Formats: sequence, structure tokens, C-alpha cells
Amino acid sequence: MDRGSQLIDRSATNRSAPSSRSDLRPARPQLALVSPQLRLGLPQEAAPVDWYEGLARLVAWLGITVEFVPSAPEGRLARMAEWVRPGAAIVEFAPWLGWAPSAFQHGGLPILPQAHWVASYLHEQGRGVMAAPGAVDLALLSPHPAGCSADEAGMPPLPRPAVLRAMIESLRAEGRQKLAIIVHARQRNAMTLQLHAQRSGLAGAGLAISVLAIEEALASLSDGGTCWDALIAVPDLRSIVFTLLARAHGIAGPWPMLWHGGPRGCGLLRITTEGSGEGRLHPALDAPALIQALALALDRSGAPGAARRLHEAWARARAHGLATPTRAVEAPYVNTIEDARLVAMLTETLPTSQRSVQPWRALAAEPSAPVGSRSVDLRLVQSQP
Repeated sequence: MDRGSQLIDRSATNRSAPSSRSDLRPARPQLALVSPQLRLGLPQEAAPVDWYEGLARLVAWLGITVEFVPSAPEGRLARMAEWVRPGAAIVEFAPWLGWAPSAFQHGGLPILPQAHWVASYLHEQGRGVMAAPGAVDLALLSPHPAGCSADEAGMPPLPRPAVLRAMIESLRAEGRQKLAIIVHARQRNAMTLQLHAQRSGLAGAGLAISVLAIEEALASLSDGGTCWDALIAVPDLRSIVFTLLARAHGIAGPWPMLWHGGPRGCGLLRITTEGSGEGRLHPALDAPALIQALALALDRSGAPGAARRLHEAWARARAHGLATPTRAVEAPYVNTIEDARLVAMLTETLPTSQRSVQPWRALAAEPSAPVGSRSVDLRLVQSQP
């Protein structure tokens, strides 16, 4: 395949360690992307042809040039040289690499990437309203096993206070309102006390938090968990929560997965996927996972407009009745097509629909304030020849 000018694979490397910024705010980057170029970290394992071709189609349609910068062999992310700000780390983008939620159990697999916490997203548009059958907008978070500690011998570990605070702040930044923290029954009191101890730092309206033992949450999870819009599961319970949600919503394919780290757990390190299986996964091309992962990368890299455009195109295709094998539903007027074909239709013959498109909470809301009322640390302007 002719890779054209849209995807650039750099062989030159700058292999410094990730940034050591201690800013706790996990909200959107203070960056306005004017230049149509996005830099992403390239893992050692390159994208399979089908994933690469799908990515190339999407970025060409968006009019964005993606430059891949290789990551260091030890898993350290390459830095962006004078692009956003000195020392800022590039986000590694690899939705063709996945992890099973069971990889977080019992202290985590030795090959599990380093991070402080992870977040996966389950999103389906439904038929224009969030209460419609099939509509879901859920974030599933867990502390990385390395981000946990046990206060007493023999007790399952809980997230460290700074990690818990970073996860909750990220959900608040997305505008989520109902959070359930799912733990073992014998952890419930300790988790409640930890939240109580942090009440001043977590103060603020808009997020109701419940602490539930897994036994208390099973019925709601089996029904799809739509009584919440966010969940935090301790690592040993992540697999149960993930499996129940996926089955309840008929999602057989991977979800986009974000890995966060840094001194206080707030920096985005990499984007992969999460799916059913064991250990490290190599999923076949999944159009929804690719589209959503790219939208998240664009949003977190300062291009929220392009992220919304991509999301809305996928949502309108779903509303038009297009489905892929991992997200097929038995309903009238649903046409199940191959993943590569869906990507092609989005970029060539996008179907039109009069149905409304619900925003995805994982993406920055479209700004409603007057131009110039929001502070931006940096604007990048690329003059055209």
C-alpha cells in the first residue's frame, strides 16, 4: 500500500523518560491544534496491514497528518521535540494491541505495561437518545496493580490515595455524574474511609459516589450497569465487571483503553484496547475500536473538533443501521458489514441521517463560550505554501 503523505513513520528517536510534571489535573490539554499534524508514539510491534489501512483512511479523510515516533525498547515513551512544550511525552497509539482484564489480577502479569491507572470506554449511540435500547456511555477504570497498596497484611490492596483522586478527577472532568466503586466485601469499609479522608480534595458538585461490594453490584452489572455512567473496579474484579458489561450490551469486540501515569497518575501514556481473552491480545481489525481510539487520541492531543467529527460520523452510521460483526444487533433495518467496509463507507459514502447524535462524555464538549474566553497555553499555526 502507498502510505502517501498522511502517515509518517520516523526512524529518528529521542528516547528520554516520560515527563515528570506533577500537575494533577487530568482534564483536556491546554493546547489549540491549528497545524493539521498529530504526533503519536509507535510501539515496537507495528500495526497489521488492516489496522494500518483503516487508520490511513481515517486520517486522510480528516485531513490530518499523523507522524509516528518510535518508542524506546524498555517501554519508555519518546518525547515530542518542541511541539507542545519541552519535555512533554508523546502518547503511544496501538489499538491493534490489546489486554485482557484478567491480566490485572493477582498483582498483574509481569509483562503488563507500567501505569498508575487505566480507563476503558464502552459507548454505543443507540437511536438518538441516551435512554434508547442499546445506548450506553460508560467508563470503566481500575488502578494498575502497581498503583495499589494494602494497609493490613492479608487484605486485598486498594488504590493509593493519589491514584484514586486522579481517577475521580478524570471522571469529573468528563462530566460524569454517577460513579460506583466496586470492591471485595471486606474492602468496602476501608474504601469508604479512604474517600472520607479525601473529602476536602474531592469536594465539588456533580459526581455521586457509591462504594459497593461485588455481590451488591452483580444484578445491576448483569443489566448493563446503566444506573451509573462510571465504574472503578479494583484490579482483581475488573475481569468480572468487564465481562458482565460486554455481555449485557452485546459487545464482542475490544474497547478503547487509556493508560495513565506520571508522578501523580494523571498523564496519558498510551492507547490500546481491552477485550476478552488471556493476557496480551492481538485483535483483528475492529472499526468501532479504531474509530473511538483515534477520536480519544485526537481529543487528548488538542484536536477536539476532529475528534467530534470522527465520532459523529460513526454515530450517524450506526443510526443509519450499519453494524459490524462484533457489534451486530438483531433489529429491523440493521445491515451488518465487515469492519474495513465500514471504515471505507465513513470516508467515501457516509450515509446521512436526521437522527440526533448524542455527545460522548469521553470527548471534550463543544465550547459554548465566546471566542477568546478560554485560556490556551500554546497555539501552533502552520502557514501554507
